[in-house]
Amino acid sequence: MRAFVVVFLAIVIPGGLFLALEAGLLDAYLEDIPTETLILQELRATVSPEELDARVLEALEDGRQDDAEMYAEIAVYMDRPLGEDAAAALAASQTTSATVIRNTGSFFEGFVTGEGSDNASFAGAVTSDLTVIGDIRDIGSEGSKLVAGEEYSEVILGLSVVGLAVTAGTVASGGGGLPARVGVSLLKVAKKAGTMTKSFSKQLGRLVSKAVDFPALRRTLSDVSLSNPNATRRAVTAYADNVKSAEIFPVLARMNDVQKSVGPAESVRLMKYVRNTDDLDNIADMTRTLGVKTRGVILLTGKTSLRAFKGAINLIRWALEWVWALGVAVLGWLGMAGGRRVLRRRRTRVAEARAAAQPNKLA
Repeated sequence: MRAFVVVFLAIVIPGGLFLALEAGLLDAYLEDIPTETLILQELRATVSPEELDARVLEALEDGRQDDAEMYAEIAVYMDRPLGEDAAAALAASQTTSATVIRNTGSFFEGFVTGEGSDNASFAGAVTSDLTVIGDIRDIGSEGSKLVAGEEYSEVILGLSVVGLAVTAGTVASGGGGLPARVGVSLLKVAKKAGTMTKSFSKQLGRLVSKAVDFPALRRTLSDVSLSNPNATRRAVTAYADNVKSAEIFPVLARMNDVQKSVGPAESVRLMKYVRNTDDLDNIADMTRTLGVKTRGVILLTGKTSLRAFKGAINLIRWALEWVWALGVAVLGWLGMAGGRRVLRRRRTRVAEARAAAQPNKLA
């Protein structure tokens, strides 16, 4: 029975602590641990200089300049300089002429289409939205489908309407709505680029539906020539008074927080690790600590939150302490049990000796 209790506690207590960690109940305890120290320990234990060199060279070969520079920055962060070949290849890709040629075309492609794959094209896509051109373009495209009764992207159309509403508020508030405006653009680009997860897209769709009355929007757009940008803007701006942005604004502001730490392109790419708004909070916290290295650290370690680094280390420490304490307890219990058996045997021998001597005395 005692052995069963010991085994039961050895399973239940660690399991309970793990669930408490996942629920955030141990955050106050974990807060005292230096996060960057734990991240560096994890990286140095799992990533070799050769792997970083290989990742830089592979990224350059595939035309992923941003990824190559990200891994190079992680190498500096780990105090493990790149090898000669990788460093030389990276330097060649960063010459002024190569950078200008690469970025100019990408920026305008992103500006016109609202889509992208590298820093320059993502920046162009976000810029087009910040100048309202992107919102008008997407309202014309998705709004015409809504009016025709065809399948449309509720997320793209709804965010575009919210974007125009935010822009109108920005003018009135002297710029107070700019963070939300940036958040709208980033989420739209992420949706188009395919980096937004299905689960987060569904959650965002629910928030957009609460912000925008789509039946009323359809009636508004039905009376407008959506091929006329100016008419579209006037109609939707007038409708914008009906937008209810209270629930979606925190998400937009959080996206802007990520962008301030890592830039628009990395913000869009990081959305592939966001399944819900809690994940978005975790990613935003990581970007504040790691900056543009965030995605690289996630790819190298598999951890998508600072709590994961802290929790793993603490669970290991706790497990070792628990095993030690359990071992001491078991040894103590065995010692006490053994001691009791020795005493019983000694008492039995003494009693037997006394009983054996008793007849002699009578004789």
